[in-house]
Amino acid sequence: MGLVYGILGLVIMIIIHEFGHFLAARMVGVEVTRFSVGFGPVLLKYKPKVTEYALSLIPLGGYVKMKGEEVDERDESDTKGAFFAQPVWKRMVIVFAGPFFNILSAILFFAIAYYIGVPTLSSEIGKVQPNSSAYEMGIQPKDTVVSINSKSIKSWDDLSKTIKLYPNKKVEIVVKRNGKLLNFNAKIQGKERTDFLGYKKYVGVLGVVPSGSIIKLKYSPIVSIEKGINKTVYVTKVTLEGIVRLIERAIPSSNIGGPIMIVDIASKAAQSGLAAFLMFAAIISINLGILNLLPIPILDGGHLMFFTIEAIRKKPVSEAVQVNFQKVGMALLLALMIFAFLNDFNRYGVTKYVKNHIQHIAK
Repeated sequence: MGLVYGILGLVIMIIIHEFGHFLAARMVGVEVTRFSVGFGPVLLKYKPKVTEYALSLIPLGGYVKMKGEEVDERDESDTKGAFFAQPVWKRMVIVFAGPFFNILSAILFFAIAYYIGVPTLSSEIGKVQPNSSAYEMGIQPKDTVVSINSKSIKSWDDLSKTIKLYPNKKVEIVVKRNGKLLNFNAKIQGKERTDFLGYKKYVGVLGVVPSGSIIKLKYSPIVSIEKGINKTVYVTKVTLEGIVRLIERAIPSSNIGGPIMIVDIASKAAQSGLAAFLMFAAIISINLGILNLLPIPILDGGHLMFFTIEAIRKKPVSEAVQVNFQKVGMALLLALMIFAFLNDFNRYGVTKYVKNHIQHIAK
């Protein structure tokens, strides 16, 4: 069942992206001839009026086909509702709408998750490391951290982020023990740590391990929307920085995941509850939106790049140049997909299984 949820999540994000293109096209007067979820042979199709809605065999993408979008299908005598006949700003709006809807949906997903309650680690201590700041303070297992320097602590994430701000500085920590509040004052140890983006930082370390107890943090509708916006901005910044750090090789390329990893994590998130699934869907939706905005031909960002050049030059980039660049873009995208799949195979032991199987046959 988890696999079904994983695939369903991927399909929903694709539909959201393509719906952005579809809605923008309709709003600026461009005729949409087909809205397809998936690639390859069409399994199901429905055409109530102008637009044909289709479900295709391979659910790893989708597309919106517009009148006059393809060069070989253009009719210069029939420009009404044709994509190619629209001003460049309208074409840019249509192309940008897909990634924009991914970002917009992430805000919605995060907001709903915060409203219904996000499962998270509590601030209850599970273990105290010997010779640590917590040990010297007298903090004990099963103590629950309530505040640090008068800042309210509601989760382990709050605890971790706050304590990192005070390397080699004195802090006041309030914990709850057996229903009573206890105050502790001590200097927090400072240590160098490498974060998930490969940056080395000098941070405060308390020397405690979480107990593993889970709580649900719920927020009002207004606060949920605010937190959804803030979370979307944060994930967007981290994603962009992560791409730069990958190019700089500051973080290993083995971190890149493909559809197998996405479906696997989505299925596990779904098993943890709707809120966890929505949080993961929001993160992947942001990644999908940013990936599509990269200036690589065949992606939305590539089209925007050509349209921007057209707006500056006051004439479109020649079809020959666009076709050549699209071939390069396709090659880059295929290489990235193959690399991501190989990472997935190594991550889930498929490569090792195949090697062992081949060795077994060869004996």
